[in-house]
Amino acid sequence: MKNLLSLIFLLPVLAFAEGKNSAATCTDKTWLNADTLKKSKIVFPVFKHYCYGDQSGNYVLYLTEKQDKTYGSEKLSSAVEAHLFKIASDKSLSNIISIRDRAENEEAGMEFWSKLTEISDIDRDGNIDPILVYRFYKQDGAGTDREAFSGRIKIIMFYKGEKVVIRAITGNLDGERQTTATENFFSLPASVQKHLVKKMEGMYKDNLYGFDNSYQFVPRKSKGN
Repeated sequence: MKNLLSLIFLLPVLAFAEGKNSAATCTDKTWLNADTLKKSKIVFPVFKHYCYGDQSGNYVLYLTEKQDKTYGSEKLSSAVEAHLFKIASDKSLSNIISIRDRAENEEAGMEFWSKLTEISDIDRDGNIDPILVYRFYKQDGAGTDREAFSGRIKIIMFYKGEKVVIRAITGNLDGERQTTATENFFSLPASVQKHLVKKMEGMYKDNLYGFDNSYQFVPRKSKGN
């Protein structure tokens, strides 16, 4: 009976976001309604949005980009924001956590890497742990340098109401590469830390981004959020 109750308890998680790379879909058009976005103080165009439910409730996650930098057919942003809201029974939204970030003046711009977004329960505690990835690009003439060993990247996890941030810079030489994480990364459960390290290792092997692999892709400690 105990195992059966546990299975029933976890059903909302599985129904909304099943598997490592699941993209939880939002079927209710309410979440893209102009009035809803205005009330939620979402100012940038919505690039992607995800809906999911877990044992703590139902949520909608918005990825937004300013999309104000154009290079030929490419469109990048000088700034991006992400907003996680909890959905109440009356469909009102309460902000749980947000991120806001900007590209540096000398950079071509930035964008969310949505194919690397994860909406899943990594440590199997009944709560979803969203992972977002966005990349900053160097300028390459009139365009952007999208080589794996160019630019910088951030991986952000929302875990139990906190932002866990991994920052990486890369380069063609070993000494130019560095990966650091905020202090709370090192207090995550071992399974979650391993998952994030494996994610970086996979991106490296797939030639998506040239992380520092001096410590088997484990980040070093950094200060701040």
